[in-house]
Amino acid sequence: MTDSSSQTCHTDMRPAADIPSTLKLIDSLRFNAQLGKHSHFFASLKRRNLHILCGVPVVVINLILGSVFFALLQAELPDWGKWLSAGLALLAAALGGVQTFFDFKKNCAGHREVGNDYLGLARECERLLALYDDGLMTLEQLAAELRRLNDEYADINERAEMFIVSPREYEYARQRLATRTQRRG
Repeated sequence: MTDSSSQTCHTDMRPAADIPSTLKLIDSLRFNAQLGKHSHFFASLKRRNLHILCGVPVVVINLILGSVFFALLQAELPDWGKWLSAGLALLAAALGGVQTFFDFKKNCAGHREVGNDYLGLARECERLLALYDDGLMTLEQLAAELRRLNDEYADINERAEMFIVSPREYEYARQRLATRTQRRG
């Protein structure tokens, strides 16, 4: 992902040099988890749109071909009708093949699942930072949670390797998150 120490959203108003490294690390982990969430949610949306883009024409073409052939079962089709039917059948088969090969539906669900995992991690980081800010957790207790958070982040990253985010999707998510961060700050 990316280093976000210069883009921290932590509410502690001390100068950056005075902020403990543990806080910086947890805030950086929160930022990266949010970036992962946005990237995978956007990728999920793109895969869903591709699934629909390939799936709907296949259904419509097959309905048309089935209706035409059923209606004209007794009649002789002109040559252009045979060629048109063959072309439509080939197009439907090609779109169905693309849809099967790329498995957009499974990809969409996988990106959504990984995005939700990143969301859970970001929320946990926010919760821990809030507990520290409210004085309900010491810096040592917060530091003890860091290993668990890093392990969870590594597990999510490992699962995310199966669901690739394109550079364009990542950049869109990064810009969107930067815009949100600027509005808050």
